[in-house]
Amino acid sequence: MLHTFCHVEIPTTDLAKAKNFYESLFGWQVMPMMENYWYITLAGEAKGQSGGLVKVDAVKDSDAQAYVEVEEVTATLKKAESLGAKVIDEKRALPNDMGFIGMFQTEDGFKLGLFSTK
Repeated sequence: MLHTFCHVEIPTTDLAKAKNFYESLFGWQVMPMMENYWYITLAGEAKGQSGGLVKVDAVKDSDAQAYVEVEEVTATLKKAESLGAKVIDEKRALPNDMGFIGMFQTEDGFKLGLFSTK
């Protein structure tokens, strides 16, 4: 399908720490590609979609927001928190039975949303 997001780059101040965090939280595979860029292969049925970890001096909030679809938001928020993230938006329902969202912030300041249908 054309015109869908296919690649997302996540800023981080610590590539190795971010690798461990996202591999543990989502089961992604993260592999060094260049000195300041590590490639992400997504788990499951996300064929054709990928991402990367980009080394930055400081994570800045761009006001753009990305969401990762998960099995269940609350459980994933708890797991993220156990890995060092801070929950900044507990699970809440979207209007019109669209699903549920929540959000966490990594230790270096990146905000990532979660979405689930249950």
